[in-house]
Order: sequence, then structure tokens, then C-alpha cells
Amino acid sequence: MKKLLPLVLLLALSACKEPEPPAQVIRPAQVWTVGEQSTIGATTFSGEIRARHEAELAFRVGGKVAQRLIETGQHVATGEVLARLDTADLELSLASARANLAAAEADLANGEQELARLRPLHQQKFIGKSVLDSAQAARDAAAARVSAARAQMNLSANQARYTELRADKPGVITATALEAGQVVATGAPVIRMAYDGEREAHVRVGETTAQALQPGSAVQVTLWAQADQTLAGRVREIAPATDATRSFLVKVSLLEPPTDLRLGMTANVSLPASAAQDTHTLPASALFQRERDAAVWVLDADDTLHLRPVSVLSYRQDGVLVSGLEPGERLLAAGVHTVTEGQKVRPIPYDGTSAPSPRGGEGWGEGAPPRAAHPLPGPPPSRGREPSGGEARADS
Repeated sequence: MKKLLPLVLLLALSACKEPEPPAQVIRPAQVWTVGEQSTIGATTFSGEIRARHEAELAFRVGGKVAQRLIETGQHVATGEVLARLDTADLELSLASARANLAAAEADLANGEQELARLRPLHQQKFIGKSVLDSAQAARDAAAARVSAARAQMNLSANQARYTELRADKPGVITATALEAGQVVATGAPVIRMAYDGEREAHVRVGETTAQALQPGSAVQVTLWAQADQTLAGRVREIAPATDATRSFLVKVSLLEPPTDLRLGMTANVSLPASAAQDTHTLPASALFQRERDAAVWVLDADDTLHLRPVSVLSYRQDGVLVSGLEPGERLLAAGVHTVTEGQKVRPIPYDGTSAPSPRGGEGWGEGAPPRAAHPLPGPPPSRGREPSGGEARADS
């Protein structure tokens, strides 16, 4: 028994020792290197043809729509009636205003006659000055009521004319939001109209491009339907702030638009190279979306990942055009949603796909099951207990 005591103590001490933590597995990751010249020459952005002057038309009075006389896409002339409201209520209001005016004018005539009778009596000292002053005040009040009633009648007459919605200028109807029988409120937009005249292309660009652009810069515009024809354009306006897409709206005026140019046509605007500096094309799989901001995973010198925001300038068939990166930087090219800040990886060249190879994870190519479709998968799922003899396996 005494000989076994040291052995028991040794086993007890070894059991109290904390287990060593498992070694961190550094997984392979496809890496894209930012090139020195990612964009050459001009940069092209896609947009659409719009009219320089557009307006949302509305009735100046509310009521029930009696007629809609136009259709979307129809060209209208100046003064042409676009829609009408039911005039029954407004005509009654106008008749009431006219009756009030007639009553006020009758009171004014009576007040003037009374004042004319009292003046001789006052001169002959039959009545006092206060009686004459009261008659004068009644006459002036009647005159004021006449002015108010006449103004109300003119207002009612104008409102009766406002039941017709007319075009102020010639143009094309681009949208309608009313039908016969619909009740519309005062000032509610019901028709969108693009006026004749200048045409322009609207494109959205990123921060770097917007900062380099200047109003008046010369650009080239090509139409999707007429790719062999190049139109001259000039930057007219650059939005001072971004919109919901985190991009800046740029309006390009077309100097000599063709006669068959239609609104809404797709236009490609080529900006000069000076307006496309510090831009690089990345694989679309390298882009990470954090709320509304775009970002990429950058590898530092010891292959540790760090998230960096970038500005998306445009989406292309060969990738995404961004700004905010330096030539030579290494980026995670796939599996961007399976990594975390500060994670260390083993970089391998990007082969154009985000699916792992069937070689057990040594490389990341084609032919792997969809479950491991990212270069940096998370920890393996828990195996759980083995099924008993009476249970069916999930893959059987």
C-alpha cells in the first residue's frame, strides 16, 4: 500500500492540471492585390435620359375627378386641358357669393340714401351731429361689406375655373395618379410632366469622382440603343449631398441631342480620366456591406484582417469600381461574411471563384459542396450523439 501511495498522488496532481487550449487554426483565404493601374482612360457610368425641366401638376382646389383627358406618354400643348373636377359644389359656392354681393350692394344703396336725407336736416338744425355721424358710419360699413363680398365672389369664380387642370408649357406626360371618380386633395400631385426643350443624362457617382468633377466639364454620352453614336455633353450640376444610395447625382446637359431621343433611355456617360483618379476594380465577391456603407477586408503585414470602408463608384460586368484603396494592398476576395475583425488567415491567390476545392481545404477552387462555399468557413457544426440502432440516419 505504501508503494502505491506516490503513484496515486502523481495521478491526482496530473488530473488537476488545466488542459492546454487548442491551437488556433489558420484557414486559407483567397486574396486580391490592388493593381497600380486599375482604371485606364475614361470612366463610364450608366444613367438615364431625363428632361431638364419637370413638374408635378396638381389641382388648386380639391374635389371629385370628373374626367381625365390624357394618357401617360402623350404630348400636350400649352393650355391644353389635362383633367377636370366636378364643379357642382363650386358653382353653388359661386352663386352664394354673388347673392352676398347683391345683398351688400343693397345695404350700401340704402345707407347712401339715408345719409342723403339726413344731411339737409342737419344743416337746418333738426337733428344733431351724432345722428349724421351714425348714418355716415353705417354707409361706410356697407361699402366695406360690398368690397368683401366682391372679393369673395372673385375668389369663388377663380376656384370654379381651377377645376380644369391645364398644361403651362408643351411637354410629355410621364406619370398619372388620378382616375375618374377619384377624390383628390388641394395641392396633391396627380400628373408628372416633362417639358419640351433641353435633355440631359442623370448618373450617380462616388465621392472621389464627384470631388474631382467640376461643373462645365466636357463629357461623352452614348445611348444603349445607338451605341455607334457619341453625343457631346457638359456637366451642369453636381448634387451637394448624397442620397439614399450614398452616391452623388450628376446632371449632364446634352449639347445637340438627336430628334428621336426618348425620355428614360439608358445612357452611358464617359467621364475624363482626371475625374476618375484613385479608383480600382475589385471582384464583386470582395465587397462587404455594413449597414448602408460598403467596405472590404484588408490584410496587414502579418496576414490579419481589418475592415476598411470604401466608396462604390459603379458596378461593372468585370467587378466593382471603388475608391479609397492604395495600389499593392491585399484584400479578401471571397467569403467576406464569414470572418471577423482581427482574424488571421493564410493567403492564397484568388482564382475567380469562392467555392472550396475537394482537396480537404488546402485550396479554394471549384467542385466543393455548397455548404462550404466560402474561403473562410466557420467552426465545424457539432456532431451531437450518434443515432441508436432504432433511429434512422439523416442521410439515409
